[in-house]
Amino acid sequence: MILLIERLELEAIIGILSFEREKQQKIIIDAELEYDYRGEYLNYVEIVNFFTLEFKKNQYGLLEEALQDLHLKLKQNFPTLTKISLSIKKPNILKNCVVGVKQIKFLSNYSN
Repeated sequence: MILLIERLELEAIIGILSFEREKQQKIIIDAELEYDYRGEYLNYVEIVNFFTLEFKKNQYGLLEEALQDLHLKLKQNFPTLTKISLSIKKPNILKNCVVGVKQIKFLSNYSN
């Protein structure tokens, strides 16, 4: 199964530029969370709350650092995950485009 979370909008301190450290900016998170469904489901409310809490607690510098941290914590907190695809975008940092990063991880406990 794959749990989809699309266009989760949060306000966060994230970035390395001086103005990004002073004021929260809008970020958009997209997640595809593949898991081994055997009667237990992934609760999307828990996952959304997880993302919200992590961005409140942490003021990440780089988007890449945020992705690495989130992948690790998702794996720890939701052990049925077998594949994690996450993207974090900054829709307002540039006027003519949306920028972001994406990472896909196949977890070691992956099984068909």
